[in-house]
Amino acid sequence: MLLGTCLVLAVACSKTEDHGVLQDADFKVPAGIEAGFDKNTIVETAAFVDVDGLDGALVQKFLHKTPYDRPTFLETYQSNGVRASDAIARAARTYRINPLVFLVEAEATQGLIGETNYPFPPERVEYVFRCGCLQDTNCLPELAGFDRQVDCLGRKFRVALDAIAQNDVTAAGWGKDKTSTTLDSQKVTPTSEATAAIYDHMPRVAEGKAGGSWLFWNVWNVYATGIDYSGPIGGPGAGGWIGDRCGSAAGCGFEGATCATNYPGGLCTVACKGDCPSQPDKPESFCADFKTNGGFCLQVCNPGAPACREGYTCSRLKRFGAADNGDSKYVCTLP
Repeated sequence: MLLGTCLVLAVACSKTEDHGVLQDADFKVPAGIEAGFDKNTIVETAAFVDVDGLDGALVQKFLHKTPYDRPTFLETYQSNGVRASDAIARAARTYRINPLVFLVEAEATQGLIGETNYPFPPERVEYVFRCGCLQDTNCLPELAGFDRQVDCLGRKFRVALDAIAQNDVTAAGWGKDKTSTTLDSQKVTPTSEATAAIYDHMPRVAEGKAGGSWLFWNVWNVYATGIDYSGPIGGPGAGGWIGDRCGSAAGCGFEGATCATNYPGGLCTVACKGDCPSQPDKPESFCADFKTNGGFCLQVCNPGAPACREGYTCSRLKRFGAADNGDSKYVCTLP
């Protein structure tokens, strides 16, 4: 009789404690995690910005079989015509943030990964990260949708990371090796830029509870264990590709790289004399002519559907060294 009841009420039987919209597994440290929770080190920066840690196909596979041994409604959900997995992959690439971050936040914030059906109220999904919301019932329609919320979250994390790279601290005062006090009165000294960015977004520790850095740390470990993610393949030195954001040349992961910090958000590039580096899994780049400044590699774009970063435009430039404009391409550059 008990078994039959559990088959009918699967969700209720999967929860032994009242964790609200979250799952019991979100509060259980996975087996094999050697290091205990350290409020000063939530995630290493190299892992946090590992945009290649998961591709769109792996995100979709994760949504089909979550660590809760069942699909999440996000597997088939679309907002504004965009699948959830595609929204995550796109934001990850745009803002150089590990897709795992968005999965963890979707669960830690509103328990979306653990939901098999579209949850209510709809605000849990359409305004999951509260972007564009001044009050509970006062949210901007133009930011409605999981895809737009994911993009907004990615932008917030990137703004925080760029601020730390350029000014050592975020606008709220969070930075690597900078001691600050959380809203639950904990003294925290982040040992990584990523940890500082997490506290900038969510300034609580709340160890063993929801609503703080502990839950992010634990769900990260639950999900990383579930998909066998152990960190960036390139190690701590892995960095951005041509056209990606950066705070210094160290944030760009290719030979001869430089960071054009005078460009919005910093720009990974490299001096060139006609050709640019290429990799099968990276966006195409082009050696654009900057006249007196020489040639520099920029990311190629499609003028019909430009996907340039904020602050950039898709414009046609001549190849460095070319005799005329016949040898040119559209690239992401300053307006």
